[in-house]
Parts: sequence; structure tokens; C-alpha cells
Amino acid sequence: MTLDQRLLVAARRFRDRPAINVAGVRASYEQLFLSAIDISEDLRLAGIRPGQLVALCAERTFAAYASVLGILLAGCGYVPLNVTFPASRNRQILSSSQAVALVVDETVKVELEKHVGVAPLTLPILKAMLIPRSGTPGAELNDFRSLGALAGQTVAYLLFTSGTTGVPKGVPINAGNLEAYIDAVHELMPVDSSDRLLQAVDLTFDLSVHDMMMCWLHGAELFVAPQNGAILAPRTIRANNLTACLLVPSAAAKSAEFGLIAPDAMPSLKYSLFAGEAFPVSLSRKWQAAAPNATIFNMYGPTEGTIHTSYYRVDPENYFDGAVTPIGWPIGKQRLSIRSEDGAEVAHGETGEIWLSGPQMTAGYWQAPALDAEKFVSDRDGRWYRTGDAGRLDARHGVIFAGRLDRQIKIRGYRVELQDIEAALASASQSERVAVVTWPRSDEGSVEAIIGFVAGAKLDIGKVKERLYHLLPPYMLPGEIQLIEDLPLNVNGKIDYRHLEQRLAER
Repeated sequence: MTLDQRLLVAARRFRDRPAINVAGVRASYEQLFLSAIDISEDLRLAGIRPGQLVALCAERTFAAYASVLGILLAGCGYVPLNVTFPASRNRQILSSSQAVALVVDETVKVELEKHVGVAPLTLPILKAMLIPRSGTPGAELNDFRSLGALAGQTVAYLLFTSGTTGVPKGVPINAGNLEAYIDAVHELMPVDSSDRLLQAVDLTFDLSVHDMMMCWLHGAELFVAPQNGAILAPRTIRANNLTACLLVPSAAAKSAEFGLIAPDAMPSLKYSLFAGEAFPVSLSRKWQAAAPNATIFNMYGPTEGTIHTSYYRVDPENYFDGAVTPIGWPIGKQRLSIRSEDGAEVAHGETGEIWLSGPQMTAGYWQAPALDAEKFVSDRDGRWYRTGDAGRLDARHGVIFAGRLDRQIKIRGYRVELQDIEAALASASQSERVAVVTWPRSDEGSVEAIIGFVAGAKLDIGKVKERLYHLLPPYMLPGEIQLIEDLPLNVNGKIDYRHLEQRLAER
């Protein structure tokens, strides 16, 4: 059964159950899928064929989510744009993706040039309705026949992530990749029609795909938080009796600063996943106390590996003895390997680059053969993706994350991982909202000084430095620690290190 067929089977089975709650609109599976069917029919009438790509630009509205489903039911892959992006970036993504149509909601339709610039005259622009429509109960949903086109190598979605050159790089995830992920992660968190999942990220972040597919393939309800609502997630979870969530640790850390992570604050949570950044052990302890009934997972994986590649289950009876939660073990049929610079597997316990392989791995970047040659490697064990992340294998805890290779620096002849310094600064300041950058930095990777930032706290900098003196060797000590009101975050809620570096440059 193909992915589009599986979605329809779930819709018919759970037709009267709530499928989505977004922007004041709560709709059943039947209502959501009827609206999605309208989109798929509009695409067909516009001459769009299965296997083609369709762009989507909408606010966090019912129309946005019905459109995602409608594009998939048409056997097409969706390319999400973002209303918070500059029009030039959306335009760049639209052009690079070679999408054959653009679906928008009413708000974006009115201000199209503001969000995507001047669209090509040849590009069909379809408008999705902001509210669900009703049809003959049961009939239309039963009568609609999926094309069965969303399978195997057919692209389900195409996301563009930041590139080192400043040009977004496209990562196509096909239906086979996505189904392998959903089936594997459902074994970890077997959500069903009794569950309500929080979505607190934009559609341009692949965590959103996890939320949508986990819900709509298993009869659960998707509860969409408003823009920038991730920080208030604990309050939203409690007020709406939500049972599962997937968050970026930065958002949870900020929730803690706001006093929202109090003991037993989220008793309804059954599953709580964290991903996208290193997950401090201290934060996992606070979250577990606030959600005593939840199973907490730290998830790891680049977009190229379809959302998550590995998991680590936090044990409230035996927390990991370290600053940062491990990334653990491969999910499903995924494979992880720790390699040296020459591609050889390192000895057990040694640090190297994390390579991944398996049915979730993308076939390659979007029309970027040179980048494919750089990041994908084939050997006697198969085809691998080089993540650029460092890690080491521990027999008890699986893979221990050791930071980004591109965040490795050289100072006074020593190689240093900035994440190690961040962990020490978090301990010394008793705050998870910390960041460390270097300034200035040479092309060879050597640096003159390490600068630390601590957000949202009134601290005695002298005492913090004194504590660090007992935690780090002299060459790793920050030359300066700044107190700032807030850490800058990128659109996906991760710490924006480039913004911090720019702040230093402008001094």
C-alpha cells in the first residue's frame, strides 16, 4: 500500500475523530481530507501530474495543512515556503525546486509579492480555503480513489536547508524514506486515536513532518501552536491535555527560564521527544519532573536521514552521567558508524565522524552532484552519508554526541570542541541557555579568543569564571562572558551562532 493510500485508509477509519486543531479551527478527519481532496482535484485540473513538485506558502492555518495532504494525495511532493522568510529566499527556493504549481492561503494570495516576489506568469497559483468544507457524509471520502503514486522513489517533500555558501541546499525525501521512518518511530511511540500531538515548528522544519504523519496515519489529533508558540509549549500541553510533543531543546530551556517547567506541570504527556540540538541532561531532569508520566527520547538525525536516525531513551532512574544526553541507537533499519578522516572505522570509544546509512537516507541533494560527491560515500558496507557531526560509541549508551566537526577549533595548538565549553559554561552558570563562539577566527580554524554568552540570568561573572577555572583547562577558558537578554534563534528554533558572531563583529 502506498503512502497516499495509507493516509486515505486512516481517514476513512477515523473519519469522525478530530484530525487537526489550528488557528481556532478544529476539524475531523473527514473534513480535513475533503478539503485535501479539493486541492488534489484542483492540481489535476491544472494539469499537474503525479511525481511533480508543488510549492506551498501559507501561514499556520487549516489551509496549509489541508494543502500538504492534498499535494500528497495528488501523488506529488510538496515544497514548503515560509511566510517569515524574506521574499528573495522563498523566490530562490521556488526557482531551485522547479515546482510546477504554487498553493497559497487567502492571506498569502492577497500579499503574494510580499512573500514570494513576482511569480512566473506560467506558474499556476491555487488558493486553499481557510476553513474546512462539508460534503455528503461518507460519500465523497469513500468515492475518492487515490492514484497510488506516492511510493518508492517518488519525492514526498523537498526541504531546503542552509548551505555553507549561503545558497540553500535541497534535500528530497521520497515516500520510501518517509514510510521507513514513520514505521520505525511508531515502534518507539505507538500513538493512536486517543492521542493529541503538539506541533510547534514551521512546515519548513522537518520535525513538522513527524508530527503530521504520526497523527494522520494513526488517527491522532494534531494541535498546532501559533507562530513562536514553542516557548509556551508546557502551558499549551497542560491546557489542552496533549499527550505527545517534539521540541527543540532551546525552546524548552527558555520555557524553564519563564518558570513554565514546574514539577507535575504536564501530567498528560505520554511521549516527549527532543531533537535538533544537544539536549542537556540537566534540562531532561527538569522536564521529567514536569512530565512524570512521559517517556522522554532524545532524537538525532540530519534532514538527509529523514527527520531522525537514532534515539536515546532517558531513564529517570539512572540519568546519563554527563552534561549532554547521548544520541543512542539507530532506529528501525538505520545504521550508524564512527569513522576517521580517511573513512576507516575508529576503535571502540574513540571519537570520529558520524556516518549514517539505511532506508531513510536521501538519494542525494537536489540537483547538486558536486555536493553529493562530497557528502555521500560508498564502500563495501554500502552507501553512507557523512554527517559532519562528531561522536563516539559507548557500549551502554550507544553513540555519544561530541559536537559539530565544523565547530571544532584550534587554540594554542589544542583542538577543542566548542560544545565541551558550552557544557562547562552551563554548569558554571546553572543555565541551559548558553552559547560559545570564537572571535576572531582565521581561515585555518585557529582563534584568538573564546566568547561565552549566558541568556536571561543575573549572574556574577567573576564567580562564573571562577567555577569554570575548576572545570576547564586554561586554554579552553572563555576570554569573555557576556550576559544577554536572549539567545538569538533561527527559524527552526536553534541557536543562531552566526548572529552572535555578527554581534561581535559590529562592536
